[in-house]
Amino acid sequence: MARGSGNVQAVLEAYELARRGDHRTLRARLADDATWHPAREGAWNPCRDADQIVRTLLWRATANGLRPGETIDLGDRVLVRLHGRRLDRLGGRGLVPKLFQIVVLRDGKIVSLRDYARREEALAAAGLAG
Repeated sequence: MARGSGNVQAVLEAYELARRGDHRTLRARLADDATWHPAREGAWNPCRDADQIVRTLLWRATANGLRPGETIDLGDRVLVRLHGRRLDRLGGRGLVPKLFQIVVLRDGKIVSLRDYARREEALAAAGLAG
């Protein structure tokens, strides 16, 4: 897992804060206008502000054991492979479901999270060939 950049560190810290249930500190790491889009439109409602994202991250961390795995620093974005239970119900696909996420940061704060069922989809969304 890459740990070098400030953006990667910010993403890893956000997931750690969610795991610990630190609502207040986690909220401070998110831009007020932050959004989160699920892997499957219609299965889950998108989060339209930072408070909704905090609730979703806390739930995902506790109920699903969601945690970051491999990370790839993409400048203002970080690609994260997520690990946890029941990834299939969060939009993951495959015999062993996998879920990927592109996290966009601005001035050290998370402004956007978007889930993808496949690594290739996440890489394409980031403008990279899979």
